[in-house]
Amino acid sequence: MTIEERMGQFLFIGIPGPAIDSETRELLVETQPGGVILFARNLESAEQVADLNARVRTLTRIQPLISIDQEGGVVDRLKAIGESMPAAPLVCAPEDVSLTNRYGALAAEMLRALGFNLNFAPVLDLEVHPDADNALKGRYFGKTTAEVVRFAGSYVEGLQTGGVLACGKHFPGLGDSTVDSHKSLPTVDRPGDVLRMQDLLPYAELTTRLNSRLDVIMIAHAWFSAFDSERIPASLSPSVTTTLLRDEMEFKGLAISDDMEMGAITEMGDFGEACVRAIEAGNDQILVCQTPDKVREAHE
Repeated sequence: MTIEERMGQFLFIGIPGPAIDSETRELLVETQPGGVILFARNLESAEQVADLNARVRTLTRIQPLISIDQEGGVVDRLKAIGESMPAAPLVCAPEDVSLTNRYGALAAEMLRALGFNLNFAPVLDLEVHPDADNALKGRYFGKTTAEVVRFAGSYVEGLQTGGVLACGKHFPGLGDSTVDSHKSLPTVDRPGDVLRMQDLLPYAELTTRLNSRLDVIMIAHAWFSAFDSERIPASLSPSVTTTLLRDEMEFKGLAISDDMEMGAITEMGDFGEACVRAIEAGNDQILVCQTPDKVREAHE
């Protein structure tokens, strides 16, 4: 592989529309991304999505991860082409892990049929501020560590037994945030010992399980003052992504940044520099979801 093709493996990109037109073909061939994520703009029908994912694979030298945010509820990308999936809190309400397991298995069945091999779910954040405008309302698996481990772990097992990788998010835990990182950089001021005893435990538990081991983690765009004196997102922080996740928690899987086009990152200034910093911090891949020009800037 050329150096340009090797650099593409760091990228997890969005594509413009529902078909492989000349612009999309050029983008995929030029950048050779390690992953592709689909959004509502890419979805028209089940047959079209399956065909799109198959065509993406023909244009990449290394078979990519192909993913989607299919959580259910408010983050239900596939509702445009099929029945809506309920939100995680509704599935967890009966307190029956067999339901969350079946929930994951059904998601896997649908995603596999459409050509996906990774789902950016489940959310592992704790529900701390139920009514906060932090883009997490209706997406939690529980208020306590025990609830999240129990129900999200059951979901992961169902999803991965069905042949689709799960991705836990948003590390090291956005539950205590009150700002939407799509718009601006949130701050989490929880002490380090509280984060370790509560927010980090779902990751510690699920990354060491045998039957439902979590091998992919998404890194949050939020400042965790317990780990960094400088106001920087966890996704750009070696203290979080390398020292905490890799060294302290001994995570051996795939670390992926949240979308680098979110406000928490773009408000910082130079986009290309932020992408480089995210890789230097320890991310294996960075999400660039919206704009072909930004994909090319990240690649460069």
